Amino acid sequence: MKKLSLDLKSFLQVVREFFRALGQGRTYNITKNWYCFFGILWGIPVPFVTIGIDLYSSAISPTVQNVMQIITLHPFHFFFILHPLLFGIVFGAMGTVRYNKEQKIQELDKLKSNFLSMVSHELRTPLTTIQGYISFLRSQKPGELNQKQEECLKISEEETEHLNRLIEDLLDLSRIEIGAFKVNLKSVDMKEVINKAIFALQIFADNQKVILENNLPNDLPNVYADKERLFQVVTNLIENSIKFNRRGGKTSINAFIPGKNNKITFCITDTGIGIPEDSLDKIFDKFYQVDSSQKRKYAGCGLGLAIAKRILELHQGKIWVESKIEEGSKFFFEIPTYSLKNNPL
Repeated sequence: MKKLSLDLKSFLQVVREFFRALGQGRTYNITKNWYCFFGILWGIPVPFVTIGIDLYSSAISPTVQNVMQIITLHPFHFFFILHPLLFGIVFGAMGTVRYNKEQKIQELDKLKSNFLSMVSHELRTPLTTIQGYISFLRSQKPGELNQKQEECLKISEEETEHLNRLIEDLLDLSRIEIGAFKVNLKSVDMKEVINKAIFALQIFADNQKVILENNLPNDLPNVYADKERLFQVVTNLIENSIKFNRRGGKTSINAFIPGKNNKITFCITDTGIGIPEDSLDKIFDKFYQVDSSQKRKYAGCGLGLAIAKRILELHQGKIWVESKIEEGSKFFFEIPTYSLKNNPL
């Protein structure tokens, strides 16, 4: 009974939205509302079919005079003649309902982006102060630290760095959503970028007992990219491959020399826990977590891959994944090589 009540409530909501749309001009505008145009096209065959059936059953030839006679003798055909208009109105109202929902979603996204930007900026100032005092204390200028105090400050410093990365991700997301996220494209040596990322994550990999293996070919051409943003992408992918790997596992970085499309494909492979098949299309969505339970083992807010995808799109590239549970994952990303055509200056 409770389920029926919920369904009825949803149905009545749909009915209210439909009748509200009937009072909006967009419903009847075939130049702006393609649903209305499609409805008219969908309804056009109806009068032709009904009149054709009547002519065939009456054994009358399909002349204009006979058609007018059939319509006069059987006035119900007027109802079928109105079908294109009726279909146009019904479909148009459905299009208006969808348009109204999309507008509300865009407004909510804008409010959310503004909120994220404001909160991130407000968090940044006190965090910078905290990091400064931690560094100051670890320098032992105010006084010598014992081993326990040094360990506590080290943990505090690591956690503030983690929090700072989260804030940077939130700021990047807000910039992406308002169209303020930019890239500075030029010739970039990917071997240098990946070596830098491996160096930055080597301690993390050692602590996780994961082997980092760089298999990039020596003759790898330069890419047309923003060096810092590409480092952000590579670092995120390698860090994830370490985080979701097994102890004693391996993360390897490979690249495939471009063919006719002048793009390089990079592949970061791990021997980790893998990703469920029903999550493969979702992991690049913002805030998506494969394990979203309160007891989830791995930290993160689900922004890294969404931001990486957007960065690569700004490079005229793309990212995708192949994975099997308990066998590991392969993250591929593709970006253009550098040439004089990219930057003739």
